[in-house]
Amino acid sequence: MITIPVIDISPFENGGPAAAAMIAAVNDACEEHGFLVVAGHGIPKEVNEDMDRACRAFFGQSPEEKSRFTPANGDILRGWWGVGTMATAASLDIETPPDFMEYLGFGPELSSEQRADYARRDVKHVDGFFATNVWPDTEGLRDAADNFYAETSALGHRLMRILAVALDLPADWFADKFEFPASSLFINYYPATLAEPEPGRFRRGQHTDYGAVTVLYTDGESGLQVQSPDGAWVPVPVVPDTYVVNLGDLMTFWSNGRWRSSMHRVVCPADTSTDRLSIPLFFNPSLDALVQCVPTCLAPGEQPAEPIPAGEWIANKIAATT
Repeated sequence: MITIPVIDISPFENGGPAAAAMIAAVNDACEEHGFLVVAGHGIPKEVNEDMDRACRAFFGQSPEEKSRFTPANGDILRGWWGVGTMATAASLDIETPPDFMEYLGFGPELSSEQRADYARRDVKHVDGFFATNVWPDTEGLRDAADNFYAETSALGHRLMRILAVALDLPADWFADKFEFPASSLFINYYPATLAEPEPGRFRRGQHTDYGAVTVLYTDGESGLQVQSPDGAWVPVPVVPDTYVVNLGDLMTFWSNGRWRSSMHRVVCPADTSTDRLSIPLFFNPSLDALVQCVPTCLAPGEQPAEPIPAGEWIANKIAATT
């Protein structure tokens, strides 16, 4: 049975034995299951509290009210999506009933100069990853989401520095791969219900994450499980004032399979009258970043596989779920 560790990352900037011990603990977690609970992140509690409060105000409205913020283009993950509109397990060609959740999707927007540069270089999927956001008119939600995105993105950059050192690379090795992160911020709401869920239905079906790292806030309700190497499903601990961090597929490619992007899911609770809110930031590389095994993870004489364009990989996975 695996144990998901709680790791304080605050020693990183000061270096020394405490930082070295932290890096070793991060590497062990990445090798075993790709999940850790991060303390010492430096994000004020108010960032989560403001976000939680505004999100609950939005999801507490009627479906008719929320549907005003459904995106006109169903190919972009922006705005509100109702219960049953996503089947996450389909990204792995697993057939399950649709996920029992609704969500709001947000993401970064590009300047006209950045968009023109991508167009000149024929970078794919720009419109999908950098679409105009659909902002609900719920009081405080946009400010809270902007603040949450900025704080967790900064944590994402910090984590990439930690992961670089754990791979025996310079701390800034990943920096140019994340010049314009094609990240996504999802606000997942798992509503309470008095109905018994149909067999095989999950709040979110089993899947691996597609990008680099996921930074996850949860409201304290359990339900997230990770699959251990022996196939058992293990609950991810709920620890106040922390973020759950897990690796996505691209970190497995970068590490040549040394690190794991583990299957995980959100199960329906025994008491279905309990709701749950979770907010993952999927911290992704730039669309045109080429993902290829890092030099420190190649065996002597081994040649790296062909590079994978980050945007292509993530876009194809998302397309399979909606």
